[in-house]
This record gives sequence, C-alpha cells and structure tokens, in this order.
Amino acid sequence: MKLIGVLLFGCVAFAHQQDTSHQELGEKIPAEFEGSWQRWHMKEEHNLDHADPSSVFLLHDYRNVKRLNDKDILRMYGLMREEIVGKGDGTGSHDNTEIITKEMKNDLVRKVMALIDKNGDGEISFEEWLEYSKNGGEFPDFGFGPGHEYDFEEEYEKHHWLQYHAESDPDVNIQHAEDIEHELLHHLHEIEHEAPESESGYNKRVPIREFKIPKKFQS
Repeated sequence: MKLIGVLLFGCVAFAHQQDTSHQELGEKIPAEFEGSWQRWHMKEEHNLDHADPSSVFLLHDYRNVKRLNDKDILRMYGLMREEIVGKGDGTGSHDNTEIITKEMKNDLVRKVMALIDKNGDGEISFEEWLEYSKNGGEFPDFGFGPGHEYDFEEEYEKHHWLQYHAESDPDVNIQHAEDIEHELLHHLHEIEHEAPESESGYNKRVPIREFKIPKKFQS
C-alpha cells in the first residue's frame, strides 16, 4: 500500500471511544523487568537501572514536601495529559491514540492511595511509602505504559532526538525510522485537531488535506 493510502486510511480511522479503559490500552511490561512496572518506569523515564525506595519517592516529589498528592501520582503514570498520542513516547501509530478520561484518572489515584495512604488524608507521606516498600511494595502497573510524563513532542525529544541528533545532527538530516514515524504522527495529530470545533472530538471522520502532507510522504 502506498504511504498516501496509509495516511488516508489513518485519517478516516480516528475512532477513539470516550469510554476507553486501561485494559484496552494495556501495554505489556517488557520481560526484562520481571513484572515490575516501577523498574520499567525508572529505566524508561529516568534512565536508572536501580533505584532504592527513597529515590523512587523523591524523584516524584515535585513539591519537595516529602508527600505525593494526586497530581504527583498522575504525572508519574503519564496521565496529567488528556490523551496518549501514539505510544506516548513520540512514536507509534496515531490510530493507537487514546483519550484519558477523568474517571480513569480518579480510578488510578483511588487504587494507589488505597494501597499506600494508610491514614486516608489523600496524600502519600514519605513514611507511609517506606513502610509500604519495606515489604516489597511497589507502584503497580495499570496498563498505561511506562509513564511518559510529558507530551509526545517532548517525549520524542527526550527519548530519541537528544540521544541521536542533539550534538551531531540537530536538523535531523539523518533520519531514523523513529524520526519518520514521529513526523507522520505529528502531522496526523495536527490534521485531526484542525477539525472545526463543532466536528471535533473522537469518532469523527476528518477529511485529508493533501497539501498538509509533507512531500516525502506523498507518492
């Protein structure tokens, strides 16, 4: 299939359900992490092969108050955004973009707090975390991937551009598969969000505008 055909198909197939659940998103933890979402997150997002419980907590204590609130938890799981675009790391198919509902966010926070917030004050104290983790407790997996904390543009920069282009090829003259995938994802996302407000949202067919497609993607 020619790439222009793929683009046309992709734009017609924007059919993301408002009631998407994390079971549908369900990205699997890679085997190397032996079922540990926490280890996966620390490696993928913080480039740490090993992190003790104190480090895990303090890296996510954005207010520096030795307490984690609902926003800290959602940020760690990559759910401060309203949608996960592609795989969330700046690559992937736009057809896999999923909205994140308020119900999903509330459900995740409620489950995490039920595990660790023993005094029920709505926050996880450093002491509560240490007590939970000393018996092997970790932040669990909810199927949202490794917890990409930024939008897909920043995640692409973090996971690919800084590593392969920042110093020697800032204009991305040498393109890897990830660069092409990201650019296509960017343009499809841009086209979708240019829909008139009355027609915006999911389950809407957005007409392709060929002049918006970069020449490299046209046949």
